[in-house]
Amino acid sequence: MSENSEREPRRSNKKPKKKKVSFVRLFILITLIGTFIVGGAAFGIIFAIVKSADPVDFSQMGTLLNENSFILDQDGNLIEKIRSDSLRTIVKYDDIPENVRDAFIAIEDQDFMSHRGINPKRIIKALFEDIKAGSAVQGASTITQQLVKNLYLSNEKTAERKIKEAYYAIQMDQELTKEQILEAYLNTAYLGAGAKGVQGAAYAYFSKDIKDLDLAESALIAGITKNPSKYSPLKTLKKEDVDLTIHFILDDDDEIYTIVYDERYKERQQLVLQIMKNENKITQEEYEQALKEDIKTHLKPGLNTDSGISSFFADKVKQDVIESLMKELDKTEEEAIDMLYNQGLRIYSTIDVNMQKIVEEAYRNNKNFPSLVTRKNNSGDIISTSNSILLYKYENLINKSDSLIIPKSNYSYDPYGNLVLHNKKRLKFSPIYENETLKDIRIQLKDAYTQNEKKEYLILKGGNLSIPAQYKNYDNNKNVIISKEFLSTNPNFLTTDSNGNMLISKGHYSISSKSAIQPQSAMVIMDPHTGEIKALVGGRNVTGKKLYNRATNPRQPGSAIKPIGVYAPAIDNGWTAATVVDDVPHYNASGHLWPKNWYSNPSYWGLSTIRQGLKSSMNVMAVKVCEQIGINTSIDYLKKMGITTIVESGRTTDKNTAAVALGGMTKGISPLELTAAYASLANEGVYIKPKSFTKITDSEGTVILENKSNKNIVVSPQVAFIMTDMLKSVVTDGTATKAKLDVSNSSIPVAGKTGTTSNNYDAWFVGYTPYYVGAVWVGNDIQIKLSQGSSVSAKLWKTVMADVHKNLPPKKFVKPSGIISVSVDTVSGKLPTTFSSRDPRGSTVRSEYFIKGTAPTKYDDVHVEVEVDTTTNKLATPFCPATLVEKRVFTKRPIPYSPSKNGGIVPKDYIYEAPSTFCDLHTSFNDNITFPPENDEITDSNNQENEQSQPEENMEEDVIDNN
Repeated sequence: MSENSEREPRRSNKKPKKKKVSFVRLFILITLIGTFIVGGAAFGIIFAIVKSADPVDFSQMGTLLNENSFILDQDGNLIEKIRSDSLRTIVKYDDIPENVRDAFIAIEDQDFMSHRGINPKRIIKALFEDIKAGSAVQGASTITQQLVKNLYLSNEKTAERKIKEAYYAIQMDQELTKEQILEAYLNTAYLGAGAKGVQGAAYAYFSKDIKDLDLAESALIAGITKNPSKYSPLKTLKKEDVDLTIHFILDDDDEIYTIVYDERYKERQQLVLQIMKNENKITQEEYEQALKEDIKTHLKPGLNTDSGISSFFADKVKQDVIESLMKELDKTEEEAIDMLYNQGLRIYSTIDVNMQKIVEEAYRNNKNFPSLVTRKNNSGDIISTSNSILLYKYENLINKSDSLIIPKSNYSYDPYGNLVLHNKKRLKFSPIYENETLKDIRIQLKDAYTQNEKKEYLILKGGNLSIPAQYKNYDNNKNVIISKEFLSTNPNFLTTDSNGNMLISKGHYSISSKSAIQPQSAMVIMDPHTGEIKALVGGRNVTGKKLYNRATNPRQPGSAIKPIGVYAPAIDNGWTAATVVDDVPHYNASGHLWPKNWYSNPSYWGLSTIRQGLKSSMNVMAVKVCEQIGINTSIDYLKKMGITTIVESGRTTDKNTAAVALGGMTKGISPLELTAAYASLANEGVYIKPKSFTKITDSEGTVILENKSNKNIVVSPQVAFIMTDMLKSVVTDGTATKAKLDVSNSSIPVAGKTGTTSNNYDAWFVGYTPYYVGAVWVGNDIQIKLSQGSSVSAKLWKTVMADVHKNLPPKKFVKPSGIISVSVDTVSGKLPTTFSSRDPRGSTVRSEYFIKGTAPTKYDDVHVEVEVDTTTNKLATPFCPATLVEKRVFTKRPIPYSPSKNGGIVPKDYIYEAPSTFCDLHTSFNDNITFPPENDEITDSNNQENEQSQPEENMEEDVIDNN
């Protein structure tokens, strides 16, 4: 009794204080919070912050619950209203189940119904825990404070924001009921998977209405708030990253991604249930029943945040905005997503809507794309050059009952009744190791194809067979054995048809229901002077979720890498457009003839300038130059131009000439990065990181983030001009003539380069004008040959750019100071002599641009004049009759070339090589005079060779086929 009587007065003494001096309490609490955050900040500062806080009308709070963000074009016009309506629906307090309300209060703010906006006890406890840990480890925000932050403040971690948050929370608690506050909070909390509010979360995770959630599901959703990326039960993985031993597949419908179960939520969910039990919100029986539920069987992912994507460009903008908010404003990914979808941002994009429409119109016209060169077996499956199956005809893989067909020749049973799936047949087996121990075997379906009414090919991505790891193993022949135990416990797994083929039921395999038309393509257009992306298309005939953007995903660039990986670094290191390289057989480290040129008969052209090598896309020259400047030099320049996909370590790297000189890279380069790399040449040597938006403001127009350009100098303006002029000649009369905007390539000149990988798998054109730079990639999602090489990309580039430039005035590339024009001999790369104009092919003198100080100072020494016997075309001797001796101009290689030492290979210019042997017909003064034949066969042969060497008007289509 004495203890009770002592306690009662203490309780009665405390209560009047709470009621009597609310203003004093407010002052003390705000001071306490300020001390907690800023570590003893003066009262005057705190008072000033509170006084500066804008007045808030909490009665208008409902108008903030659906604040959408907007993407605007370069002129400030609306192009997309960013909304996540399917994942956020406002629900009234009475329509939110009691279990949901109790679960959130239990885990977020147990004293919610009794405190007055802020919780002093919680603040003191958090302060104590932080001091003990030496860092911020425990939050002190109430549900009211979190709502204030969500609706009226930013997420910045500053003392000023925390003080205002507490001030507003106290005011909100005085003006609104607890039910109003809780309702608003439960409709605004970000709960992962793009879900804003409890109704959105119910749909995102369970595809059901909030009223239909059970206790276990309610506790799971409430537990997500602390860390949505960690406590969400869903995880999205690329298909190749799915491990069937640890991942439970929830949704495998997409062609690129798979949604799997993530059990990290469990600890948090169990904590929610424990608190609810302790607070007598649920019974012991309800608690135990909720713990027993297998949540993964409840999960049914609804639409995610990508459902509102309107275009590839808008998708890119959203991605970039989220990344910028995380980097520049120190937001978590969840906070950045929340800001993007729900905080009324105004995003000023760089898109030129008219330009985007031009590109999209071109991509809707199937005539702009080539057909495929397919080889099929007797069953209609598409096969490779080695006769392996690349794509199964869909009907050969999946029957009308949606069962996967495994031919009887593809499987068998061992004597113990185990199923043996045969290797290198319809299914693909991939071992998964952990610490050098076989952990699982992934069994994958190969991709399939269908054809539409226009006979165009559409690919469906194959998924996996769902068989737990413990039931799978290899035999000695790398066949996969499925244990008899699995078959007996899963009787619906397979059946057998009348022909002995095995049929695997739908629930045990996956294949995409969405198809992608082939060939595919991507295009990017940028302003090289600002780095602004003006138009972007990441695929053709794509609808719905645009998860796979080919404009931002790498492909092998082929010869399109030569200007940035070889020639720009060479020019920047003292080489010139007139430097001569001998295009003759070259051998790799193993002594094999490598690389091959795209042209044949002859396969080598001999002494050629760098300009000619780039113009004609000579592979041997690119490799030789790369070897001279060094592979590391090439890689350094590629990095400075923004290429991020270079592999420099591991079993397979790009530290080789095949990668950096010919484009056979491990990963490749994306169209966006290749566009930006060429833009550095168009922008006088300055690289600017591409950007899709310029600034972000809040709904009131206050700038919260300015997207400043990230620049670096790659080469000098002079080097950039030389490269531009060389690339201009590629388009004027080289391999890319189909990209010209006018016949002479002079009104609005185009500079650019084609690129085609082996077997026409990838076709590129990257080019620029004085106005814009753009890249076009055409190819297939798997390695199937295109009917045309990069000429089709050049033509598509012209189709788009002709419209883009239609109303623009003529404009030339800017020639910087320090550029001079000098006449040179194109065989020696030196100053011409009288012999240069007497070359048997015609004059080899041309005017060439040089950076001041790099022009040649020595004279042509490759052309030589010798006396020959016109009968034998060999060096004349004193015995040759004077009437048969003639002075002729030939070439003499600085490094002699011998066809006999190179398998008899004769370069195109070898016939102009000065003879090295003497006439053996006239050996004495008594020899009869031998007159030349009526028809000079040698001369005719030379003339014929000259005719064959001239480029044809349509040469380009063949040029790139094997680049």
